[in-house]
Amino acid sequence: MVPQRESLNTPAIDTVSQKTRGLIDMLNLLQTILQSPFLQRALIGAFLIAVLASTSGTFLVFRGLSFMTAGVAHAALGGAALGLFLQESGLVPWFDPILGALMFSIFVAIVTGYAGESGIAQKMEVAVGVSFALSMSLAVFLMYYIPPTKVPQIWGYLTGDILLLDNLDIILLGATTVVLVFLTALFRQEFVYVSVDMEGSTAHGLNTKAYHYLMLITAALAISLATKAVGAILVYAIVVAPAAASNEVFNSVRGVIVAVFGIALLSQLVGITASFTFRTSPSAIAGILAAMSYLVAVQIKKLRDRARIEERIDESRAPSRTRTSEHSPSTEPADQ
Repeated sequence: MVPQRESLNTPAIDTVSQKTRGLIDMLNLLQTILQSPFLQRALIGAFLIAVLASTSGTFLVFRGLSFMTAGVAHAALGGAALGLFLQESGLVPWFDPILGALMFSIFVAIVTGYAGESGIAQKMEVAVGVSFALSMSLAVFLMYYIPPTKVPQIWGYLTGDILLLDNLDIILLGATTVVLVFLTALFRQEFVYVSVDMEGSTAHGLNTKAYHYLMLITAALAISLATKAVGAILVYAIVVAPAAASNEVFNSVRGVIVAVFGIALLSQLVGITASFTFRTSPSAIAGILAAMSYLVAVQIKKLRDRARIEERIDESRAPSRTRTSEHSPSTEPADQ
């Protein structure tokens, strides 16, 4: 009898041991997070970038200015090249490359805003394209006069790595996030009016030019600092793709903002986890997942639209069926 009892308890013992091992692995992971400063900074940076994406990316997509994210991110690369050139040449030794990146980003925002004062998104996209070409050309020009050992620092603005954030990056990201969240909470309605109908808002007495430039400049500063932290490629993917995906599915501004935050944060967390599991780039995984969210959202919208069309067709057929059923009894006595 005793051996039979042991054989019956074996599956239960295996289940308990598996749960215990899973709990121990989870505790080890939490211990690794708590003991790894670079991983802590990566998680904090992912959270802050998700907040930046939900505030600035949402309104850029509303305005049809998704390309501005790429333009500003690459303008930051040109500004960083100018900063390094001024440092290495001795002309302005104290000039930090991040100052050049911020200056070029604001330049792109002002040029874009000036071209789009009438509210026409196509003109702003053209201005972003011209600024983008100018910044990249200047960056390539200055690279010939910068020591080769410093050139990778410029390309770091293009690729970036969320696992390489330092304390200064976190401080700058945190300060920018606080300012951007405050401005968005204060002027959310005005930003929506400017994004949806700038000409009509001007006719109703709203100072649209002030909100127009405020929105573009704050978005440019946020994108520039995020580019310094995680690179232009990840910034473009995280800021634009979740906002575009959420805009396809949700109808309210609040719903879009919350959905953008969720998609951006989840993509980055999965990217960081995958970098430890499969030894891959966290930025690449996060960018792929963010881009895939847009494709999924487009399919969801198509299915929803198809369901609505079928529902309207059924509703339009319902009265005719009712009329038919109402007329059918009256015809029977006539035939009789």
